[in-house]
Amino acid sequence: MEFSSLPILRVFKRNGPLIRLALPVFLELILSIAMGYVNQFLLAGIPLASNGVSQSNQLTNIFVVSFSVLSSSSLILLSQLLGKKEKEAVGKIYSLSFFVNLVLGLLVAGLLVGFSFFVFPLMGVDPAVVPYARLYSLVSAPGMVFLALNNVFSSFLRANKRMAFPTLVAFLSNIVNAAVASLFIFAIPGLGELEKLIGVAVASDLSRLSSLLASYFFFRFGVDGRLSIRCLFPFPKALFRKLLAIGLPTAGETLSYNASQLVLGIIVNVSVGVLEQNLRTYLLTFTSLIYLFAAGCGTAMQVSEGLLLGAGKKEEAERLVLDVGTMARTVSFLMSLVFTALAYPVFLALMAPAVADPSVNVGGVSIQTVALMAVYLMLIDIVLDQGRASNLVYVRALETSGDISFPVLCSIVTSWLFTVGVSALFSLVFGLGVYGAFVGATLDEVVRAVLFYVRWKRGGWKERNLTSGLS
Repeated sequence: MEFSSLPILRVFKRNGPLIRLALPVFLELILSIAMGYVNQFLLAGIPLASNGVSQSNQLTNIFVVSFSVLSSSSLILLSQLLGKKEKEAVGKIYSLSFFVNLVLGLLVAGLLVGFSFFVFPLMGVDPAVVPYARLYSLVSAPGMVFLALNNVFSSFLRANKRMAFPTLVAFLSNIVNAAVASLFIFAIPGLGELEKLIGVAVASDLSRLSSLLASYFFFRFGVDGRLSIRCLFPFPKALFRKLLAIGLPTAGETLSYNASQLVLGIIVNVSVGVLEQNLRTYLLTFTSLIYLFAAGCGTAMQVSEGLLLGAGKKEEAERLVLDVGTMARTVSFLMSLVFTALAYPVFLALMAPAVADPSVNVGGVSIQTVALMAVYLMLIDIVLDQGRASNLVYVRALETSGDISFPVLCSIVTSWLFTVGVSALFSLVFGLGVYGAFVGATLDEVVRAVLFYVRWKRGGWKERNLTSGLS
């Protein structure tokens, strides 16, 4: 049998158009993750500041989920309405999503400022880290407004198959972030640790502002649509209710997941020291590259699936989703093997500053031991990412088809049962520390993957119609 005739390669070959659609999204996600890599690399020599940014991001993720209420539902609904060629409803979605997210962005920025004054000690953050986390949250808060608006513009562009534009935006954002952060950390002499941390936060704000401006430019000149407050008079109640009906449960699931991750972070903070906390943070960033192909294909699949469902081609949509699930798991598995092989030398270098700092490495652990821990955790992560790859595909497929309540309920139950419950049992009671956290998260992803796959195969989603009742 020829190598090119293998069944898995035939799946990739017949989905070439979708892969080409997904590649810009994949590159955009890589660039987004790269920003986190750059910030962590720049702050690696200041372990307390690096940990502070990580703790602040856990808090921010709780609030940022509100931005996805209309951005995610806009992508789903726009793709189906574009498939049905209903231009009037499409135009109203643009304006409605933009102005609602503007209000949400302002609200989240204010909440982030308020919470930063008292929440970090409640999260179990080390007292030495609290000032860094608080300062980063305060300075980076204005960027929430820019992020909220950029989210909806990205959804608009993707729904119109303008996948390359968000990628260019991410590229610009990375350049701005890296340049400004490097300026504060390396080019300005005499700055203390807190001043350098402020520089990284300012870089984040400016990169988000540049993203917003670029996204608006691409929307203005690359999409047949305009923003106008007049589209909201009279207020499109039916459309708004439909967007909320799609977005609120989805956002609720994401909020529950992020909240469970926050609690998991607290469990880790209580059970281990700053050194292992930093190891987990770096490892999460390191492994985040593994599932980006699945995430990119999942987003491209949503657009293609929505267009197929809008045109009434449900059998084609079913085969598309099953194919994307197969491709996502295959690529994630191969990448997991590569990253496991690279883990030891990467973490020898990445964790060296933290290991050398006696205020962080209070137990005197050797760098070789820390690097081996990274390898062992990567072995667990191979299984975790198989579940995650399936989830990224099937949960989006179910939501795009209108089957929203089931994946939301499953995600909430498994997140708190496994990510929180099992992790707390293994980390706090059995003393497994970071290992326990990874085992709990793995069980969560794998159980959800099985449930979502079975739900999709049963085909109940074929009886649903998201675009009904909009007039």
